[in-house]
Amino acid sequence: MKEMIERFEFKININDIEAGANKGETILDVARRNDIFIPTFCYDDRVDIYGACGICVCEVEGNPKLVKACATEVADGMTVRTNTERVIESRKTNLELLMTNHKGDCRPPCVLNCPAHTDCQGYVGFLAEGDFKKGIELVTEKIPLPASLGRVCPHPCEENCRRALVDEPIAIRDSKRLLAEEAFFTEDFAFKLPEEFTGKKVSIIGGGPMGLSAACFLRQLGHDITVYEAMPYAGGMLRYGIPEYRLPKKILDAEISKIKEMGIDIKTNTRIGSDISFDEIRKNSDAVLLGIGAWKSTGTGCKGEDSNGVIGGIEFLQRRARGIETGIGKNVAIIGGGNTAMDAARTAVRLGAQNVYNVYRRTTEQMPAEEFEIKSAEEEGVIFKTLRNPIEIFEKDGRVNAMELQVMELGEEDASGRRRPVAVEGKTEMLNVDTVILAIGQAVDSELFGEVEKTKRNAIAYDEKSFMTSMEGVFAGGDCGNDKISIAIEAIADAKKVTEAIDNYLSGKKFVYTSPYYVTRSDITSEDFEDRERKCRANPEVAKADERKDNFNEVEKTIAVDLMKEEAKRCLECGCKDYFECKLIKYSHMYEVEPERLYGDHTDIDFEDDHPFVTRDPNKCILCGLCVRVCDETLGIGALGLVNRGFDTVIMPEMGRKLRESGCVSCGMCISVCPTGALKERCFNTKDIPANMKSNETVCEFCSVGCKIDVQTAGNLVMKADAINGSEAGMGLACGRGKFGLFTRYTEPFDSYIGSEKTKKEEAIKSLADLIGDASKKKYVSISVRYTTEEVAAIKKFADAIGADVVSHDVPECGAGKVFGTTKPLTGFDELNDSDFILCALDVHSNPIISPRLISLSKQGKEIVMITNQEGTTRGINIRHINTDKKGSAIAEVFAGVVKLDAGGDKPFSSELIEYAEKINVSDEAMEAAKRYLSAKNPAILYSDSIVTFDGAVLLSDIAAYKGSNLIHLRKKNNTQGLLDFGIKPASSDESGILISFGVDITDDMKAGFERIAHVDVMHNDRADIFIREPNGVKKGGSFTNAEGRVQAVKNRFIKEGDEGDMYDLLNDILNELGIKEAVINYEDAVRTVEAEVYGKNYAGSKHIAAADEINVQFMVPKSDILLQEQGTSDALHTKISQELGKLIRQR
Repeated sequence: MKEMIERFEFKININDIEAGANKGETILDVARRNDIFIPTFCYDDRVDIYGACGICVCEVEGNPKLVKACATEVADGMTVRTNTERVIESRKTNLELLMTNHKGDCRPPCVLNCPAHTDCQGYVGFLAEGDFKKGIELVTEKIPLPASLGRVCPHPCEENCRRALVDEPIAIRDSKRLLAEEAFFTEDFAFKLPEEFTGKKVSIIGGGPMGLSAACFLRQLGHDITVYEAMPYAGGMLRYGIPEYRLPKKILDAEISKIKEMGIDIKTNTRIGSDISFDEIRKNSDAVLLGIGAWKSTGTGCKGEDSNGVIGGIEFLQRRARGIETGIGKNVAIIGGGNTAMDAARTAVRLGAQNVYNVYRRTTEQMPAEEFEIKSAEEEGVIFKTLRNPIEIFEKDGRVNAMELQVMELGEEDASGRRRPVAVEGKTEMLNVDTVILAIGQAVDSELFGEVEKTKRNAIAYDEKSFMTSMEGVFAGGDCGNDKISIAIEAIADAKKVTEAIDNYLSGKKFVYTSPYYVTRSDITSEDFEDRERKCRANPEVAKADERKDNFNEVEKTIAVDLMKEEAKRCLECGCKDYFECKLIKYSHMYEVEPERLYGDHTDIDFEDDHPFVTRDPNKCILCGLCVRVCDETLGIGALGLVNRGFDTVIMPEMGRKLRESGCVSCGMCISVCPTGALKERCFNTKDIPANMKSNETVCEFCSVGCKIDVQTAGNLVMKADAINGSEAGMGLACGRGKFGLFTRYTEPFDSYIGSEKTKKEEAIKSLADLIGDASKKKYVSISVRYTTEEVAAIKKFADAIGADVVSHDVPECGAGKVFGTTKPLTGFDELNDSDFILCALDVHSNPIISPRLISLSKQGKEIVMITNQEGTTRGINIRHINTDKKGSAIAEVFAGVVKLDAGGDKPFSSELIEYAEKINVSDEAMEAAKRYLSAKNPAILYSDSIVTFDGAVLLSDIAAYKGSNLIHLRKKNNTQGLLDFGIKPASSDESGILISFGVDITDDMKAGFERIAHVDVMHNDRADIFIREPNGVKKGGSFTNAEGRVQAVKNRFIKEGDEGDMYDLLNDILNELGIKEAVINYEDAVRTVEAEVYGKNYAGSKHIAAADEINVQFMVPKSDILLQEQGTSDALHTKISQELGKLIRQR
C-alpha cells in the first residue's frame, strides 16, 4: 500500500483507509479507485459533474456540512467518512423523497403475492420464448421442488395476476409444472454448487418442503448438510399429506434425488429421542434448523370425538400414503373445508366408501379449499353438508356409528371478512357414519425439544427477524414455528429466509430480516387494458370423474408445450423491465427506506411516444439529468431537455414533441446512463422480461471504429447491448447500429431457400453442392467484411478447396493505398488528440461514434473543418462546415488551395497535379481551410469511404502526403482492414459464372453479372438462387481489425438457441456434401492461418499491430470529378437497421 500511495501527490484518509490522491481529483475518484462504495445517480465520467442528486454526500472532518463526493476536490490530509449515521440518514431521506414521486411496479403483482417471491414474470416469459432451461433456472432459485409445487401449490400468484382484468389469470402454476418436466428432469440440470465449501456443518431436523429446500439453499452456499427425517422417506406433507392422484410420489422422488446429488445426506427412519438425541445433533453441528412441520390434527371439541373410528385428516392421509389399512367402512364424514378435507374426502371415495360426506359450518363459497378441488370432489360424488357443525359423535359396539349435526346460518361478518356461522336454534340433523375424519387444522408435536421455548399452542417459538429460537444456534421455520401453519410455498419461502439467517450466523454476522420495499401501483383497472385481445386460458386435461374416482392415478395432465407457450404470451409484463439494474430500488433496499413517512403530492405525467428503439416513462424519472447531459455534452444532439420548473420539472424533447421528432439518432446512450428505467430499449423479443443478465464483451461489427460493446444476455435471448465505458476505440459510447443492430440479427427466422421456396438447410446445402460441382463454370466466393478474420481464413480455405477465386464486394478500391503504396492504416485515433487542425470528409451517420470524439476535441480547442454534402452533421465549438455540392467539389477546392498557397513544399506536386489545381475555382471557405491546414503544426485528415469516393480519397491523400500529416481512413464496416490484411481483393464488374456470397447482399448488378448465385447470410435475399441461413454468432470467438489497425478479440460471442453449429460447421457440411474430406475446417486451424499469414503469434488485443511499416508516396491525379457519393451498403443486415435510424436522422 505504501508503494502505491507514493505514486500520488498526497494522501487522504477515507473510512480509516489511507489513500493516495492527486490535485484536481474528487473524493469520489479516490474512493472508487480504492473500492470504497459511494452511491451515485447523476454522475458519469463521460459528462461534466452536475452534483444534483445529493445521494453521494459524505462527511469531511472540519466541515460542518455534508459535501457531495462527486463535486468535492480532495486536499492533502483530508479525512472523509462515507458511512456515518448522519450520512446514512441523509441518503435515506433523499431516496424516500425520490420514491414518493416514483410511479410504477418494481415487481409484478404475481411475484409480490407469491410467499417465496418467485420470479413468475421471468419464468413465464422465458417459457413464452421457448427457453425452458432459463425458465427452470429462475424457478429453482426459489423453489427446489418445482414439479411438486407445479402440481399442488394453491397459486396465490394467480390471485394477483392482472390478466384477470382482461380475461383470466395466467396459468402460472402450470407453467412451473411444464418447465420442470421439460428442463428439470434432464441430465443437463443440476443445482449449482460453489467452487469452495465452508466446512460448516448444518443439521436439519425434518425432511419436508421447508427442510429439503433449506438443505438445497444452504448447500449452494457451501455448507455441509445432514437432514434427519423420522419417516421412511423424505418429502414431509408432500409425500404423506397429499394423495398420489394429485402428486405422484415418483415425481417427488426424482426431485429429492436432484437435491441428494448435491452431496446432501438425508437420514430417513431417524427419530429424535430414540435413534439420536437432540443434544448429540447440536453437539456435532455448527447450526441446527428445526423444520418438523405440523403433523397432529386438531379436533372440534365436540363430544365423542375420541371414539374409535374418529381419525385426524393428517393421520388418515399418512396411513394411506404408507400403505397401512384404513378400514373406513361405507359411510365416511370429513369435517373441515380446506384442501386437507378435500384430499381426505376424495381419498375416501377412492378407497371404496359408498357415502362420503363433507361437513362444513359455512357454505362452499366460503371454503378455503381451492375451487377446483371442491368441484372435483362434487364430481366424484362427495356429498356436501354445508352450514352444518358436529355436536356429538355416537358410538355403537365400540365404534362410531352416527353423528349429530347442528344446522347453521350465516350471520354478521367476522374478522376474516366472512359471514359468521350462527346455530339455528332447535334444528339438528343425524348422520350415519362408520368413520369421522377431522380435517379442521394442524398442530405441532414439539415435546422432543423440551428446552426450546414454545408458543401458547406448543409450536416452536423463534425470533421473526433472526429465525433463531431461544437456544443459541438453533433456528426454526415453516409450519412448526410461531403458530403460522400454512401452505408448502410459505414453508419454502421460510427456507430461503432462514438460509440467509444461518449463513450469516455461521459467518459471525448479525442478521435481521426486513421485508424489502417496492413501489406498487393500485390505480390499474380493466380500462388500462381495453386494447388487449381477450384470449382463453390454457387449462390442463383432467380425467373424467368415472375414470378417476376408483384409482390413484394422476388426474391432471401437463399442458402441451405449444399451448403453454401461447398461454405464457398472454402475460401483460407488469413488472419494471429494469428492476435488476435499477439503482433506485437497489439503494432503497440498501438503506431500508420508509417512503410512507414522507408521502405527499404525486406528479402524474401524461405522455405518448412511438420511438422505434427507445421507450420512455417520465413517471419513473428522478431528474438526475444524465440523459440530457450525455445527449448534449457528449453527442452534441440535445434531443432531451429539462422542461418547466420546480415540482413540475420533467425531462422531455423540446416543445412537447415526440422523441423520434427531436433529432434523436437512436444511439441509446440516454438508456445506458439512466439509473431507474425511465428510458429503456424497446423489446425485440417475444416478451419483455426483467432479468439478471450475463455480460458478453465483444466488438461491434457495424463500422470500422471497432467499439467494444457488452452484449447482455439471459438464457438464449439477447436482452440489450451497451458500450463499454473506458474502451479505447469507442470512447465508451455507442451508436444506434451497435446498440440495436444485434436485435436485427437475432430476430431473423431460421429458414433456407431454393429459389423462392423455403426448404431445410440440408436440402439447400445439397443444391449448393450440385452448383459447385459444375466444373464448366468459373466460381467466385465473395466475403463480407463483417466476418471475423478467422472466419475469413476459413472461408478462404473453403474457396481453395472448391477451386473458387476469393473477392469481396464489400471492400472498395483504396485511394489512400494508391497514394501511399499500402492499404494498412497510417495512424490511429489517438493521434487526433495531438492534432491542432483536423480536416474531415465523412458521413457521421455511417460513423456516428466519431461525432462525439470530434465534439470532445473541439472543446479542447482543436480546430475542425468538416466537408459535407449531407444534413445532420456534427455540431460543436470550433467545428466549421464547408457545404459542398453532391459531387464533393469542396475537396478539390481545398486541394487546389493548398497547391496555390504553397506550391514549393518539400514534396512538390507533379506538373499534372498543379495543372489540375489551376483549373479549379477555390471558394473563400476552401481557401481559408487550406490556409489553416498549412499553418497548423500537426494537422490531421479524417475521411470515410462510406461517402468519399476513390478519387476523393486520392486528393485527400495527396494533401496529407504533401504536408506529412496524419491520415485516418474510416472504413465502411468493421473488419474491412482484416480482409485487406488477408489479401482479399475488391470484386470486379468483369467477373461472371457462379457466385457464392458469404454475408454480402445480392444487388441487381450482381444478379445480372453472374449466372447462378448462392447466398449465405442472416437475411434472405430473393435475388439468390440458393439461400442458406447463416449461423447467428461466432461460438469460438475470433478477431476484428479496426480502421486504426487495432486487432481486437471477439470473445465467445452469443449464440441463440436454434442455431445449428457455427460458420466452421456450415463450411464442413458443404464440403462433406461435396465429398471433400481432406479440407477439414475449424477455428483452431483458422487461428493458425491468421498467425502464419497475417499478424503473427498472439495477435488479438495488440494496438496498431496492423499499421503500415513503410510507405511509398506516389501523388495521383483523380480521374473523376465525383469525390463524394451517396452512402451505401452491400449488406442487408446493416441496411435493415440503418433504415429506421436513417429516418430519424433525416428528421433532424
